[in-house]
Amino acid sequence: MKQTLTFFAAGLLMLLAFTSKAQDTNDKDDETKVKQKPYVGLGMGISYPFSNFKKTDYSNNKSGFANRGVTFQLDGAVYLKRNFGIGYTFSYQDQSNFSYDDDLILSQGYTTDFKADQGTVTADKRYRSFNLLVGPQYTFVWRSLSFDVRASAGAIKSQTSPLLTISVTGVDAQTGSITQESAKGYAFAYGGSAAIRFDMGAGWGLSLKGNYVNSPGYNVTTTGRTLNVGRLVTKQPITEGQVVFGLYKAF
Repeated sequence: MKQTLTFFAAGLLMLLAFTSKAQDTNDKDDETKVKQKPYVGLGMGISYPFSNFKKTDYSNNKSGFANRGVTFQLDGAVYLKRNFGIGYTFSYQDQSNFSYDDDLILSQGYTTDFKADQGTVTADKRYRSFNLLVGPQYTFVWRSLSFDVRASAGAIKSQTSPLLTISVTGVDAQTGSITQESAKGYAFAYGGSAAIRFDMGAGWGLSLKGNYVNSPGYNVTTTGRTLNVGRLVTKQPITEGQVVFGLYKAF
């Protein structure tokens, strides 16, 4: 993850240097340039889990076992002064189902911790959430290309998280199954994004955007536990990286 962030930061600095130079040149050619037009767009892409959200380590209670999924986004910005504005993103994420290997790792872990004859984990539902992020944005313009850099903060609203049913046999102190409930809470989130927009004319354009979203996570509840051993998740941290392709309209 550190290598990914380092690469992203280096690329962003190179982009800033290049576009800043291009902006200076462009400004000399057009001193009467007015502020950028507000725009709104729709996009679809891939949402990648990172850090603890992606990990499949049974012994780490923050491991989310999340998988790559799809995201749909409404994205735009309103400019307050020339190239500076406020950007916003409203998105939906679906991080796909647990895999067979995920279920197996959890089953083996609970079997060992409970010293059970057998342990099984059945996963229902998946990570589905809405993100609302707002923050300052600066746009560099070079010919028909616009380069947007944004820092943002907001919230994640969990629609569902994996509903886990854990059953162990041969353990007298554990009566019945244990259920890790599907979460529907809110959590603070923050992140940043970088985008390239291509103006096709008449206010219409195409965009390619990369998002980074991080959150300490929402609360998770477990019921049915009568023996206090084994993995126990109380909060699920969220870290996502997203690549989104879209269509936008400037007004």
